[in-house]
Amino acid sequence: MTFGALRRGGVRYHLRGTRNQSQTRGDHPMNRTILNSLAAVLVATAAFAQPKAAPATKPAAAAAAKAAETPQPAIDIVNKIQDFGTVPKGEKIKATFQVRNTGKAPLEISQVRPTCGCTVASFDRTIAPGATGTITADVDTAGFTGPISKAVLVFSNDPTAPQVNLVIKADVRAFIEVLPRPLVIFTNVLQGEAATQKLVLASADGSNFKIESAAASSGPYQLSYRELPAKERIPDRKGSQWELTVTVPANAPEGMLNQKIVVKTTSPKAPEVTINVTGAVRPVVQVIPGTIDFGTVAGDALIGHNVLIINNRQGAQLQLSDVKVDNPNFTAEVLPLQAGQRYQVAVSMKAGVSKGAQKATLTITTNDPLRKSIEIPISAVVQ
Repeated sequence: MTFGALRRGGVRYHLRGTRNQSQTRGDHPMNRTILNSLAAVLVATAAFAQPKAAPATKPAAAAAAKAAETPQPAIDIVNKIQDFGTVPKGEKIKATFQVRNTGKAPLEISQVRPTCGCTVASFDRTIAPGATGTITADVDTAGFTGPISKAVLVFSNDPTAPQVNLVIKADVRAFIEVLPRPLVIFTNVLQGEAATQKLVLASADGSNFKIESAAASSGPYQLSYRELPAKERIPDRKGSQWELTVTVPANAPEGMLNQKIVVKTTSPKAPEVTINVTGAVRPVVQVIPGTIDFGTVAGDALIGHNVLIINNRQGAQLQLSDVKVDNPNFTAEVLPLQAGQRYQVAVSMKAGVSKGAQKATLTITTNDPLRKSIEIPISAVVQ
């Protein structure tokens, strides 16, 4: 008996079965179960037989394949780390790196960036395929002691290595040490009073040397040096020891101190020793500000400015005996803030001053032997 027909994927399937004579003409439940099971198997088989569509080519993969076919540069630096070993402090290290282009397109070096303490002297910006260029970098070891490692960053158009790190290494040794340190700080120097500090230059490797000269780049310094006798030497140290005396004289002008002292020696490993000097020479009587400028003002306005007078001399009393202005359009009044130490001078311009430029000088008379008279310029423009 035919149960039915099923068409799938262009194939017609016939299902047959035998009816039990005791059954009625309707479908027996068992027959329906068999029919459904066979239909499910045939549907799954037909679906499995359907051919799968080929995957589409991805745009990114196509772009990568196209890029791979384009000639590209290739940076190759064989010796990326250059170690100069032990070098004397103050020596300038010159490192030259060979840069090869092993690619098939021109290598463009867009930037060479050094780290602190290193400078790039020169580099080849364009290197043809198969050619070799150079990158030259300098390191001044004057400011370093001990092992150092300085990096140089190289940026190029190599797609596989757009940034390459170069390293310059060295062990910087001070063959002549400056004790307690190669720095002189004058912290509280008053104008009119001399200040002196002493340093010792000692051999670090036990060798002997002599000081040939000592000079400051600028500044008011007086320098002297002598070789230390046996009784004044630092104990348990071999080799030469020299004393360097640095003096700021009493007649040094007020202002900041920021210079270098260069000591030349006979040591082949340390022919020059650099010592930094910092500090300030302060005035005995400090005036803040040193000039008074009212700027542009209205003639009918009463305006004023304050001047602060500070006594920097310890153990002395500063007295202001007279304060005057040589222009009648201005007045001055002294206000003690701390007797003998700090004063405020109030300077005012009267109202009703005629239009035009106004100039004057404020003169303050003191009892200080080094600054008996203080003169402060005054200016204003009246509209």
